[in-house]
Amino acid sequence: MSDAPESGEKTHEPTPKKLQDARKEGQIAKSTDLSAAAAYVGLILALTVLGPTALLDAATKLSHFISEPQLFSNSDRAMDSASISGLLGSLVLTSLLPLFAIPAIAVALSLVAQKAFTFAPSKIRPKLSKISPITSAKNKFGAAGLFEFAKSATKLVVVSLVMVWFLKAGLPEILQTVDLQPPQMTGVLGSQILAFLTLLLVVSIIVGGVDYLWQVAEHHRKIRMTRKEVEDESKEAEGDPHNKQARRQRGLEIAMNQMLSDVPDATVIIVNPTHYAVALKWDESASTAPICVAKGVDEIAARIREIALKSSIPIHHDPPSARSLFARIEVGGEVWPDDYRAVAAAIRFAQSVSAMSRRKP
Repeated sequence: MSDAPESGEKTHEPTPKKLQDARKEGQIAKSTDLSAAAAYVGLILALTVLGPTALLDAATKLSHFISEPQLFSNSDRAMDSASISGLLGSLVLTSLLPLFAIPAIAVALSLVAQKAFTFAPSKIRPKLSKISPITSAKNKFGAAGLFEFAKSATKLVVVSLVMVWFLKAGLPEILQTVDLQPPQMTGVLGSQILAFLTLLLVVSIIVGGVDYLWQVAEHHRKIRMTRKEVEDESKEAEGDPHNKQARRQRGLEIAMNQMLSDVPDATVIIVNPTHYAVALKWDESASTAPICVAKGVDEIAARIREIALKSSIPIHHDPPSARSLFARIEVGGEVWPDDYRAVAAAIRFAQSVSAMSRRKP
């Protein structure tokens, strides 16, 4: 009885599979405040790089439009109000579009960085829980709701204080713009706007960073698993034929790579020219029989021969012995007494090849 509550409590961190399943259902951790900070970055960048050019282009297009009074008269070229509004909108939009496009791209990049792009049909299906008063109360007065309230209140207070401080510090300079020409006035006001946006960016980055950490922790808390869920998932993974095959394949690859890495230490390679290869190692100072360090057929045999050639290991052609050794000896095992004669001949061949190599200038 004491194990029942423990097994029902969600105390285990979500596994990668659990996180993946939650993502498929649209349950992800993302911070809207971090995206807002990205939007500020994009807006500041757009205003700094493209702002003056975009505003000048928009003003030029508007001046050309206004300089044609016949468009507003009763002449044949006159346009109705809807056409004039559409033309004005298109003129301004084409000039100012980059100022909106760059922040939009920055927001998209922030979502990519948060891995928050996902499509989950289940999120758009109507659910009674979405309009349930109980669920709504839990969202508002639970830990998540209290955090959102505290975050919003903090942002309101901080932004208000920043605005008051900024206006007190910059008000004299702003008031002096009434005596300036339009170009100078635009420059001063533009610099003030950029300075204020920079302050908002700093606040948004701090709030967004805290919010993102909270959202990740809250997301993990919501999808925590019980001990039974972890055990069931483990059993399911163990019983999955694809997982079994993948684990078996990884094990074979590891063993194969380890075996092939021992080929350069071999004394001789006994081969059937096309199919079999057995790598033997013999220590003259030891009182043991030669040991098989690697063996294989077809592609693996070709790999063994290739490594032997690169490592200058003698290759002895003896098809009957190659087939016999491959069938009877395991990797790491000693040669059987019945094969001593053939193996001794192969070792003598290897020694003679090594001696000839040493005699060559």
